[in-house]
Amino acid sequence: MEVYRTEEEQVEALKEWWSENGRSVIIGVVLALAAVFGWRTWQDNTRAQTAAASGEYQMLLARLDAGEGREVVEIARRIIGEYPTTPYAALASLSLAQQAVDQGDLDGAGAHLRWVMDNAKVAEVRQVAQVRLGRLLVAQGRSDEALQQLAGMSSSFSAMAEEVKGDAYLAQGRRAEALQSYQAALAAAADVPAKQQLLRMKVDDLADVGVAAQ
Repeated sequence: MEVYRTEEEQVEALKEWWSENGRSVIIGVVLALAAVFGWRTWQDNTRAQTAAASGEYQMLLARLDAGEGREVVEIARRIIGEYPTTPYAALASLSLAQQAVDQGDLDGAGAHLRWVMDNAKVAEVRQVAQVRLGRLLVAQGRSDEALQQLAGMSSSFSAMAEEVKGDAYLAQGRRAEALQSYQAALAAAADVPAKQQLLRMKVDDLADVGVAAQ
């Protein structure tokens, strides 16, 4: 797999990776929130706040689908400012990170992702931010930090985490370790055909490593 030569290529690759790997996970988390937090918010007397934040977040998703980046940023900031204790604040911060990447502001994106990791109440959302931050660090040429960031990831995110680890190893010229990570990602993504195609390409690009090891 080629190592991107310029910062522009790295940013474009990062955008593409997030587009392929991020949205489906977030949608699943949003659907789970209704069940997981419905009774919790009732118990905590914050049902109205959570309902309001949910409505704002649905509006954010609609603006995101429409490609209205400025509106997405405004709504996300409003959710974080007015409903910071709801789970939707972390999802809004993930959206801000995505918009920052789209604008080429990788440092800003990293700040939003770290906010999620520090504040999200749902473990899966923290894991999403952790994987995305790892991918971001690889794009910034900080592969050592990326590998540290991805240590100890939950098995439910192993396919994404191992792919990013493979990219980090490859950026360091550690091809054998990159191959191992890509193979682990491919095995973890056995039930995701769309994901397997790209991973197989990455594994095939390192076929010479496997031959040399025999």
